[in-house]
Amino acid sequence: MMLAARFFRFSLAVLVTVSAVAPNGRTFSATVSAQTDKPAADEFVYANFEKMENGRPVGNGGGLVQIYTAQESTPVQFKGLANASPGAPEIVRVKGNEQNRVATFEYSLVGPNQWANVTLEIQGHPNKDGKPVADDVSAYRNLSIQLYATGTEGLRVEFISHGQGIPLNAGFPQISLKLKPGFNTYLIPLKSLSQPSWVEQKVDTKDVLRRLTAVSISAYCNQCTPQHGTVAVDNLVFQR
Repeated sequence: MMLAARFFRFSLAVLVTVSAVAPNGRTFSATVSAQTDKPAADEFVYANFEKMENGRPVGNGGGLVQIYTAQESTPVQFKGLANASPGAPEIVRVKGNEQNRVATFEYSLVGPNQWANVTLEIQGHPNKDGKPVADDVSAYRNLSIQLYATGTEGLRVEFISHGQGIPLNAGFPQISLKLKPGFNTYLIPLKSLSQPSWVEQKVDTKDVLRRLTAVSISAYCNQCTPQHGTVAVDNLVFQR
């Protein structure tokens, strides 16, 4: 299922169109939010990539931000923050609004692979006693997210719950977004999420949202042919 873009204005924010520099040196047009006040009570800012710890970005609750790969057979690759382990996105400042930061990475998907992905995962909080810490976002109706990508027409956004009693390791509720040119804001209705058809163990999306431990954004392919490009992500905000 591909969800078309829907554009909107952040409350308590001013939207400005500027340009940012991707890791490969290319610039891209970006509509970004310059916050003028604290988030509204009906919004929960999950990640805006303004926080850094130990030289790498973390989510707004301090959770790990990492990049990883998965594939059916032939290894795929990414390029992000230099010398980061585990992998992490590079954080770039937006020209014209230097206080705003955007998470970026390059990806390379190749065949032969029946499926493959390069995934940026944002965890809500640091682990506690070796276990993921959950957020209850079930009262929110939408997730807004700013995305840009080259080399692909769409990205997948997945809502994850590990270590909270949800009987899944993969195939959590998700949606594939059909992208428009440029760096744009997309509004994801949480009621539109669904699990992939290959998942045998079905779960209630509301249960996952009550025990959310991470949100991921993936560049992916099925019956893969070579795809190479850049992804930029900013401002994951749950809205009532």
